[in-house]
Amino acid sequence: MRLMDHTLQFSLLLTLLGFASILANASPMKNNFGHCERVVKKWAVSSLDPEVNEDKHTLRDLLFFLHVPRTGGRTYFHCFLRKLYSKSLECPRSYDKLRFDPRFLVHPNLTSATQMAERLRSKMRGVSTLDIWPWKYLVPWMREDLFARRDARRRRGSDDMQSNGAYDMEEIVMPLHEYINSPIALDIVHNGATFQVAGLTNNSYLEESHEVRHCVQKYEILGEHVLQVAKKRLDDMLYVGLTEEHRESATMFANVVGAQVISQWGALNMSMESVANNKSEQSSSFSISELENDDHQNSSIDHNSGQVTSTENDEATKQNMTVDRLMEAYEVCISSLRKEQAHRRTASLKRISPANFSKEGRLQVPGVILEQIRSLNRLDLELYKYAQDIFEKRHKHSMEKLFAIRNCCLVDWYALFTYHCFLCR
Repeated sequence: MRLMDHTLQFSLLLTLLGFASILANASPMKNNFGHCERVVKKWAVSSLDPEVNEDKHTLRDLLFFLHVPRTGGRTYFHCFLRKLYSKSLECPRSYDKLRFDPRFLVHPNLTSATQMAERLRSKMRGVSTLDIWPWKYLVPWMREDLFARRDARRRRGSDDMQSNGAYDMEEIVMPLHEYINSPIALDIVHNGATFQVAGLTNNSYLEESHEVRHCVQKYEILGEHVLQVAKKRLDDMLYVGLTEEHRESATMFANVVGAQVISQWGALNMSMESVANNKSEQSSSFSISELENDDHQNSSIDHNSGQVTSTENDEATKQNMTVDRLMEAYEVCISSLRKEQAHRRTASLKRISPANFSKEGRLQVPGVILEQIRSLNRLDLELYKYAQDIFEKRHKHSMEKLFAIRNCCLVDWYALFTYHCFLCR
C-alpha cells in the first residue's frame, strides 16, 4: 500500500514537472507577444497626434511629396511639381536619376555591371536609384538574380525554355510565386504602402520603427494599429490621388495644390514689388554726384542687360502660371513622358526576351497566387479602400467648389454685361 502511495506520488510529481516544463516553454512566446503589443501600441498612441485646430488641407511653407512606388509619381514630379516650383525651391531630388534597366545584362558578368553602376553613380549629380527606398535594396537583389539565371543558361548551353507565361519563366526571371515568398519581398514589398505612409520602412531613421515593423510582421494581429496610423496620416494629407483615376486625380491636383502654389507665387510677387518700390524711393534721395559715380561702374555691364537667363525665363513662366495653363503644360508633358517610357520599356524587355510582362500575361497568373498576394498585402488593400473613399469625397467637394466659382464668374460677367448695355441705352 505504501509502495503504491510512493509510486502515485512519483507519477504525480513527474506530471507536475511536465506541466511546469510546458508552461516554461510557452511563457517566452507569451511574453514576446506581450512585449511586441506594448511596443506597437506605444508607438501608435504617440503617432496619433491630437487634433490640431487648423485647416489641414491648406498649403503651408513646405510641400512634402510622398510617392508610393509604381503609382505614377514620376509623372507628377516632372509634369506638375517642376512646372510649379523652380529648382532653387526644390529639396535634394530623388527622381532625376531613377533607373532600373535590364540593359545592364550586356555586361559579361555581375562584377562588371556593378562596377559600371558605381562609376556612373559617382558622376551623377542628384540622388541615385541605389540611394533611395526601396530600390536601394531591390535593385542589387534583382540584378544578382538576373545574372545568376543568365549564367546558368550559358552553362547549360541550351536555349530551350519551358514556360507557363512571363510570370513563370524561371530560366530567365524569378517566377512570381518564388518572388512573393522571398525574404526580401516579405520584409520590404508586402504591405509596403502602409508601412511607408506610417513611416515604418526598413529605411526609417527612427530607431523604434524597426522594432515596431518586425513585431507587426511577426504578429499579424498587431497590424491593425499600423493601419489606423496610416489612415490618420492620409486624412491629414493635403492631397491624395489614385493611379486608376489618373485624369480626375490630375485635375484635382491642379485645382487644389496647384491653385494654392500659384496663389503663393502671387503673394510673393506682390511682396517683391513692394520691396522694389521702397528701394526705388530710397534711391531717389541719392545726390547727383553719387549717381554720376555709379554711372561709369555700371556701364561695363550695360551690354548684358538684354540677356535673360533660362532661370529667369523659368521664373517668369511660373509667375504667369494659372490653373488652366498648368493643365495644358501637364497634357503636353505627360504625352512626351509616356512616349519616352514606352520606348525605354521596349528596349529593356528585349534583354529578357521572351519574357514579356504585359496585361495579357497578368491574366494568366493562377488564382491561388493572386489570393496569396491579397493575403500577404491585407493592410495595403485596406488602406487602398480607405484612400478610394477619401478621393471620392474630396473629388466631389473639389468639383462642387470649382463649379461654384465658375457660376459666380458667369454671374459677375452677366451683371457687368447688363450694366454696359444699360449705359449704351
